[in-house]
Amino acid sequence: MAQPGHASAPDEELYRREAMGAFAHEVRTPLTSIRMVLELARREGTNGELVLDGELAGMLDASVDDLQQLADDLQEASRLERGRLVLNAGPCDLAAAVAAARELLPRDLELAGDVPEGIEGPWDIARLVRALAGFTVAANRGGNGSGTVTLSVDEGIETVRVTVTSGEAAGEARLIAADCGFSFFRSRLFVTAMGGAVDYDRRERYLSISLALPR
Repeated sequence: MAQPGHASAPDEELYRREAMGAFAHEVRTPLTSIRMVLELARREGTNGELVLDGELAGMLDASVDDLQQLADDLQEASRLERGRLVLNAGPCDLAAAVAAARELLPRDLELAGDVPEGIEGPWDIARLVRALAGFTVAANRGGNGSGTVTLSVDEGIETVRVTVTSGEAAGEARLIAADCGFSFFRSRLFVTAMGGAVDYDRRERYLSISLALPR
């Protein structure tokens, strides 16, 4: 078996299977919300009519938006995988990308750690920002779930390594799986499309994801 984080050809098929499993799981959440809204609307109405008050309409709108975002993410991932999406190569400032990624995170999730100033590379800033946010969410889900993910940056001559970590490393290594969320698999495609690589170390209540970005 390949070591976690080091993909061989068979591992790519594993990534695809787990990505689709994660996508299917995340689709169920807004679908369940929509069913709940429709059921409540039926109870409010008579003779089979649906009655949506402001609160129910807001819940329905939010669920539809979530479904649309998932559909857009899947389409974008498919285009990236087939090489049909043109990336906008940098220059991109890493500190600015991390700051923007923090703005995309849920309020109950923190990406802690400093980024040295002046680190730039030929990266698509929009997709790097989304990848950093996506990996942060995935690290929290696959790690200890504390709501705090730590960031570290290692600047090399040919690459810049950015690592996000949740939890304390202990126990046996495990493979990445659908329970880490679709954001991990989508973000991995973003990084590899930019010529980078993604490694990870996953254990019980611990996940560290490392991005090697070309300079």
